[in-house]
Amino acid sequence: MSAGVFKKLIEPNLLWSMALYAQTDSFSFLNKLKKPVKVFNSKNLRTKTNHVHTRADPFLFVRNDELFLFFESMSIKEVGCIAVYKTADLKKFDYLGIILSEPHHLSYPLVFGYGPSVFMIPESGAAEEVVLYRFERFPFELKKVRTLLFGKYFDSSLIFHEELWYLFTNSEVGLEIFLTDNIEEGAFSPHPQNPITTDPRFNRCAGQPVVVAGTTFRLAQNCSKKYGGNLNILRILELTADCYREEIVCEGYFGCNEKWNTEGGHHLSMTNFLGKTVVAVDGHHRDYLFNKFISPFFGTLEKVTSVLGLRKQTFKT
Repeated sequence: MSAGVFKKLIEPNLLWSMALYAQTDSFSFLNKLKKPVKVFNSKNLRTKTNHVHTRADPFLFVRNDELFLFFESMSIKEVGCIAVYKTADLKKFDYLGIILSEPHHLSYPLVFGYGPSVFMIPESGAAEEVVLYRFERFPFELKKVRTLLFGKYFDSSLIFHEELWYLFTNSEVGLEIFLTDNIEEGAFSPHPQNPITTDPRFNRCAGQPVVVAGTTFRLAQNCSKKYGGNLNILRILELTADCYREEIVCEGYFGCNEKWNTEGGHHLSMTNFLGKTVVAVDGHHRDYLFNKFISPFFGTLEKVTSVLGLRKQTFKT
């Protein structure tokens, strides 16, 4: 056995977890995040077949005095789906379960309100489309409104500015912007400056653009060395149908010094709740090596259980 094969054999798999921060002082990207109030850690010993190994891409949304945390959830041998937690006090978090699943992989559940409605645009690049959903009974019963774009687009984010919707999304050519005057019915036109950037440090969104002290910032994944390496912050200087300009504010925002983000992170969401600035992020880290070795046994267990179940059903018949 070669050294490379042996190293791969004993190397733990990687996980995605999430953390929630809350602070009362003024927020600035020049300052690092302080101690989290909650960590949604995916690092657990595998004891069941539907073991969750990914909790990532957290999006925050406040409604009726409650904070909702939408995120990508992924289990062993399953594609990603969208799940949600809620809290009224930042202390007790209720898991409401999976609220959207499709035959293909879903992630990056961008949630936003417009008028009386609440919408979601999850990433569905595996299906080669960008889809707009509406909540019929928030935070449940998502109904497809329409397809916004056809093609392989990833991690789409929105800005509503001066009566226009700007959709930032990542494609094979880099970061692109598409715009429309009607999110539910209007056609999307490509921005004349597309692609905005092809630099892997900045060409993939890392969450919904945020406004801090009147300034809009774009969050970008740094994928220059590896996927999900870190987060870069850019200040938007100009956004019109004809011109887009931005400048770098901070590179490598995550310290990656917590147990749940030692391998990096690639997402941030922010909102105001209970008089505090609440920030949700995700982190990449190593799983227990035990889980890697026990997984094949769970596969065998699933097959045995399936066979026994069929035999039991046949016997009853």
